[in-house]
Amino acid sequence: MVFVGVHDAWGRIDVTRPDLGCDQDRASIHKTKPPAPLTCYECGWQLHLVHKTHAAYDLWFLRHANKAPHCATKTDGEGLQHHLLKLDLAHHARAAGWTAEYEVPAADGAWRADVLATSPDGARRVALEAQMASISVADITARTARYRADGIEVCWFTDRKTIPWLGDVPAAQIARPEDDGPVQVTAGPARFVPEWCEDRGSCGGCQCESCAGGVDGPLPCGGHGTWQTVDPFPLDRFVRAICTDATRPHQLRTEEDEEQWRWITRRYFELEEEQVQAQARREQAVDRLLARHRRQATDARDHQAAIEALLQRQKALTRPAVEYIYQHMGRYPRVAEHGTPEFAMGVPVYLGDAPCAVICPVAGRIPAVRERLAGLILFAATERERDRIIANAQPGQRIEVLEARQDAEPPSPPDQGITIKAAVHRMLGLDRM
Repeated sequence: MVFVGVHDAWGRIDVTRPDLGCDQDRASIHKTKPPAPLTCYECGWQLHLVHKTHAAYDLWFLRHANKAPHCATKTDGEGLQHHLLKLDLAHHARAAGWTAEYEVPAADGAWRADVLATSPDGARRVALEAQMASISVADITARTARYRADGIEVCWFTDRKTIPWLGDVPAAQIARPEDDGPVQVTAGPARFVPEWCEDRGSCGGCQCESCAGGVDGPLPCGGHGTWQTVDPFPLDRFVRAICTDATRPHQLRTEEDEEQWRWITRRYFELEEEQVQAQARREQAVDRLLARHRRQATDARDHQAAIEALLQRQKALTRPAVEYIYQHMGRYPRVAEHGTPEFAMGVPVYLGDAPCAVICPVAGRIPAVRERLAGLILFAATERERDRIIANAQPGQRIEVLEARQDAEPPSPPDQGITIKAAVHRMLGLDRM
């Protein structure tokens, strides 16, 4: 079944049109003797015009004369349903005010459109393809790419039940009602149904790891809208929507259906765009919270490391501090077990019950207890630490830098009936460890 042929005098003719597309009539080529000079544009063989009725269709088509050679127009998509769909597509495009031609080839042979619809101003061309036979995803995407390379839009139509390529190219599934009613579009077009949390500033719709990003705290709502299949509607309405630009092919951008091709209206695009922007803001909020958590974790590690370093310095200066006090005051002091806030987290050193020195106070805490520390000796482990303490202590505060010598022993105390080592251990509290 062929709809387009070549007349020796009139050139290309389209027998689905009453005027054959060349201001002639079907009667002039139907059952004439001798046969009308019609040939196939593919193989050059003689063609005859045939008239039949099928259901609601009044069919006019061309048939190859007997003993015709192998021809692509005879073997490719010869099914009746395929031809009826092409008739429908062309009819609906023409009803929308467009021109529609069958079996239009590219100049370089890169494609051949089942129906090529052209807008009245010639600005848009849309290939309406009836794809009833099985085809691979790779083949149909390659054919779609060839159309796009030539600036031609395309929509693939099929009545197949299983369509592995439906979301890979702009396409629509159709069905013919058993009562011979209008052909229906059953899949391909989609509508976006928005859904939002009541409080968009605090999303309660999803707390999964992938959505919340593994962070605690309120996050803005990114939207919970979904794309849904449109209820079946007549094919003529869909073709008209394509021609009037009321619907366009669009690759979905929500995570569940991302990059799937669907036919949508502008309104649904705007609803999806609102959710896409909200999801971007949510991701930015997650990134900010994660960055804050990382900073807090880093600060906590740095703070803990600073505490550990302070404790190590205080421990390393304990014996040098005891030795210093003994050498300068002639008495063994008592060293507290740990630093306290009253002494800027430094370790106080006592002569009797009175504090006389502080080992490694924290410079940043000194201003709060500056008066309490006045008159005491402040010990530091390095010149850098000494400079930090000077910047916060009372002017003229006595500050000494001691060399850390954990194995050093202070001078021998007066004989009190115990060994020097035992006295030092008692003084430092080491005999209780």
